[in-house]
Amino acid sequence: MNLQKEKKYIDIFVNLTGDLLCDELVESMKNYHHHKEINTHYHSLFVAYSVMKLCERLQVINEREIVRAALLHDFYLYEWYTEKHEEYHIWYHPKESVKNIEAHFGKLTPMQKNMVLSHMFPTYVELPKSLGAWMLTFCDKRCAIEDYFKLSTRFEPVYERINYTVKNND
Repeated sequence: MNLQKEKKYIDIFVNLTGDLLCDELVESMKNYHHHKEINTHYHSLFVAYSVMKLCERLQVINEREIVRAALLHDFYLYEWYTEKHEEYHIWYHPKESVKNIEAHFGKLTPMQKNMVLSHMFPTYVELPKSLGAWMLTFCDKRCAIEDYFKLSTRFEPVYERINYTVKNND
């Protein structure tokens, strides 16, 4: 990705999510593996950034609400490769993410809650009920495929710039 071309989008993204990105628990997502070598923080930013760009293309009016839910969609805060639960991770982590988000940041809107709970559709029974939920589901699948095939490395310069901008208020 060309950073010069992405500057406008990076600024919008930081404006929408900067307060969340400064949060210690969001920062701790860097400690949890998600897809092979990709950590949950990187994947979540990649997904949320993709959702934001899709919101821009579709001229979605509630972009902030959607992008913030997209950023936190995998806020489950455990190492799923080693820490096992009664349910498989694929079904457990959306509920755990909602629980963690609401405990740490406060109540989600009904749309945001559905976005997080349904992002694993069709492997999870929660049906996406809004354009935001469908966008998150689509972008999450696309980014996961890119993660597995190591294609998401193209997002790395944008990821680094977002983190630099948030830390330096640039």
